[in-house]
Amino acid sequence: MPTKRIILFPQDKGGIGKSFVATLLHDYLTDAGVRLKAFDLDHANSTFNRLVPEAEFIDTDVDTDKLGVLDRIVLSLPEADVVLVDNRATGGSKVLAYLDETQLPEMQEKFGCTLVFAVIATDDKDANSQIAELLDSHGPRVRWLVARNLRDGGNLDLFTQSNARKRLADYGAVEVDVPCLAEVTKNRLQQANLTVGRGRESDALHLLDRSRCVRFHARMKDEFGKARELLLP
Repeated sequence: MPTKRIILFPQDKGGIGKSFVATLLHDYLTDAGVRLKAFDLDHANSTFNRLVPEAEFIDTDVDTDKLGVLDRIVLSLPEADVVLVDNRATGGSKVLAYLDETQLPEMQEKFGCTLVFAVIATDDKDANSQIAELLDSHGPRVRWLVARNLRDGGNLDLFTQSNARKRLADYGAVEVDVPCLAEVTKNRLQQANLTVGRGRESDALHLLDRSRCVRFHARMKDEFGKARELLLP
């Protein structure tokens, strides 16, 4: 596998936890000590950038012939070992159009990188349908990380029983669980513009919230550890 990684959240379904998982992954990669570059493609809500201010904006609300703005992702590879890209709601088609235009999936070896699609599995029918569509278009052309968002409970029956999950397994996808974080703590992190990792020691949070962050961060370190070979150079 090539040394460097581009980790991209390709779904454009809103409200499924893409940005939250992106911040958790940013925490994990930062703790791992890799040279990391992050981009936020959501200029409207900018959740990722608010919590990870070092993430740079790329405005993808442009005509198709101007998608060259996304070249910044690839051009950052000389200075980073991992490039993390949080997509925006309704922006998935632009990103996929860019990948097709540049043939980036076919150029991975030449760029010395591995393209990883990080997808969010929920019991949302539309989100699971998008995973199936992504498999149709990019199945063996990329590597796959599946974050099972368990915020509504531990059973994702729709996803678990889906054909998409079977296909992901065939392509060697790695699944990680994202457990439920107390809503009150998650809201306070949002208000303080903090990731879970940074919330562990922040005076902006109550001790109870910091304690929850410590436990949750440790759990996610274990979960992302299952995908270490996929995520880390």
